[in-house]
Formats: sequence, C-alpha cells, structure tokens
Amino acid sequence: MSTHKEAKDLMEEVSAAAKIKDLQELSFVHIARNSRLTREVLSKLLCRAMKIVKTQMSEYDNLKSDMDFAVDDSMIQASNLAEQIDELKSRAATEVVDLQREVVNLQRELLVEKDRQLSELKASVVESVGDTVKAEFKSYSDVVQQSCKTSAKLLAQSSIKSVVRNVVEEEDRTKSFMIFGLNEENEEKLDEKVSELLLAINQKPQFVASRLGSVKSDEGEARIRPVKVTVGSSAVVKIVLSQAKLLKNSGSYCKVFISPDRSLDQRNERRKLVAEWKRRINEEKGKRHFIQGGAVHSVDN
Repeated sequence: MSTHKEAKDLMEEVSAAAKIKDLQELSFVHIARNSRLTREVLSKLLCRAMKIVKTQMSEYDNLKSDMDFAVDDSMIQASNLAEQIDELKSRAATEVVDLQREVVNLQRELLVEKDRQLSELKASVVESVGDTVKAEFKSYSDVVQQSCKTSAKLLAQSSIKSVVRNVVEEEDRTKSFMIFGLNEENEEKLDEKVSELLLAINQKPQFVASRLGSVKSDEGEARIRPVKVTVGSSAVVKIVLSQAKLLKNSGSYCKVFISPDRSLDQRNERRKLVAEWKRRINEEKGKRHFIQGGAVHSVDN
C-alpha cells in the first residue's frame, strides 16, 4: 500500500471518529470534544501519521538522491563528451598541419628533381652539340689541309657553309622526333592524331607536325608515311623519347613507335644495327639481344 493511500485512509478514520464531514474542518478542538477519540486511539493515529510522514520523507530523499545522481551522471557525460570533442579537434588540427608539411616537402622534392633533370638534359644537349661542332670543324680542317694546294679559297668557303649547315640541321634535329606507323588517311587532321598519341604517353607539348616522303613507295604501292614532329626545345624531345616505351602497352598505338630525328648517315648506321640485331635473333635464339650505345649486345636469358 502506498503512503498516499495510507494517509488518505488515516484522515478518513480521523474524520469519522471526530464526526465531521469535511477534512478541512478537522482541528484539535474537534478532536478534544469528541469523546470517541481517546488518548490511546489518538496516540495510535498519531503514530501511524508519523510513520506515513517518515515514509514520504524517505521516498522524497530517495527520489532527490536519484535525481542528483542522474544530474551528476549527465554532467560527467557532458564533460567527457566535451573532452573528446576537444581531443578530436586537436588531433584534426595536428593531422592537417602534418599533411600540409608533407605536401610542402613533396613539392620541394619535386622541384629539386625537376631541376636535376633539366640540368642533366642541358648538359647532354650542350655535350651533343659540342661534339657535333667539333667533328664538323675537324672534318673541315682535314679537307682544307688536303686541298690547300689546288683551290684553298673555294674549298674553305664551301666547307664553312657545309659546317654551318650541318650544325644548324643537327640543332634542328635535337628539337624534333619521328613517328612511324601512325595511320594515314585522306584529308586527315594530323595535329589531332599526334596530340592523341602524345596524350597516350602523358605528354602535351606545343608542336608542329608534317608527313615526310611520297604517298607511294618505289614499287608504286601505298605506304604510311612517317611524321616529323618539331617542339620548342631538345629537353621536350628527351622526355618524349623516354616515355615512348609506353606505346607498347597501349591498345591503339601498340604498332606505332617514336624515334629520334636522325641524319642520313645516322639512319644508314641504324639500319645496319637493326639488320645485325635481326640476324642475331634468328641465329642465337637462346639469348636476349638489344641495341644500346650504337652497338648490338647479346646476353644469356
């Protein structure tokens, strides 16, 4: 039985004993005048009332304790949540700073690597042009010495023009490369074809492209003419040639290949090397053969 019902029953008993209908009229005066409320009965009623009051106070204290505990627990949870949020914010800020630092380091390394590659390309180009100029002038000197007894003046002028022309042509060739096997069509858009091919090897330079040679071969059969591509610098040519190997794994350009723009003598020498390379492949099938450094090499598989 709840304390509320006990209190209500008690008040009803007191009301009946005091002969009153309204509990609000109940007072000690009525109780004192009522002969039915003896001291013993009144004492019992008061003891019951005290027990009910104590029970209600105990329930109130328990309820208050539960509420205080719930409030304290909520405050602790809120404090823990705030600490977790602060920790997440701090960790996120630290990770952002670390990522920014890593990006800066990667950019710095990339710049250093680009500078190194450009320096190597520059040194290679300077060395190549220097060797060409030395060779041409040496050839010119030999011609002058051998022919000085007949017509030294004419030979000197002719040789100088030849040397200058060869140097200029060699310089032009360092800024161009050749594409072989690129499908040829009537009224084709050659620039678009070359652009798509270069994109296949992750390159997008500015260039000028043109087909070389006649449409038909010496036997009168149609052939695919090579394409000469001229770019802004020899450094771009070096990069394109280094990436040309990617064409082997491309579906559309697996039969297309890129090579340096060689002179007539260089092309003849290249043909000899390729012929020797093919001969060794047929005769020495147990080895791997390749062309490197102007010579054919063979190694065991």
